[in-house]
Amino acid sequence: MTNIRCKGGKEIDLLAMNPATLEKYHVEARISTSRGFAIREKDTHTSKGRAHKIGLDYFQKQKFEHPVMKDRIHGLFGESDYRKILVVWNTEDDFLVLPRIAKEKYGFEVLGLRNIIHELMQKKGSTGSRDDIMRLMELIALEEKEAQRESFRLIEKAIKEKVIRNRKDKEHARELLNAVRLAIRETKT
Repeated sequence: MTNIRCKGGKEIDLLAMNPATLEKYHVEARISTSRGFAIREKDTHTSKGRAHKIGLDYFQKQKFEHPVMKDRIHGLFGESDYRKILVVWNTEDDFLVLPRIAKEKYGFEVLGLRNIIHELMQKKGSTGSRDDIMRLMELIALEEKEAQRESFRLIEKAIKEKVIRNRKDKEHARELLNAVRLAIRETKT
């Protein structure tokens, strides 16, 4: 269920359940590609005192632990446990420490959308999905692999065409060429 309206103008981004495991999820998303709005531990405020809504403390207080939100979730999930997840584009520290702080101090997980997309693209391969979004991701993944192969081909060509004057350069060029060939073979799989 998405965009679940709650009292007081509050909204839950996503509630989900894995039908195989019956595991339940409360997911909130804050996607901003601007570096100035990367998720951080403590929220910042405008000159008028309004929250920028980028702090772990904000999400804990206003999204995951707010009484109105919790009441609505309990009305739908009952008293069973559920995972709390915040999906973001980036964090202030590029995911080095903040996800651990979120889990230990604030009680929810932080996942990077870029990582999720990358994982999905790697898993799907080119299976001809019927889902439009998954198919688009498959096509993007195929294009990225082809661009990588073409880059390797250009490097290989440059190495072959390089005028090699001494033995040490020849050995280095052979090592580089072998590494490029290996990389090309790996991208074909």
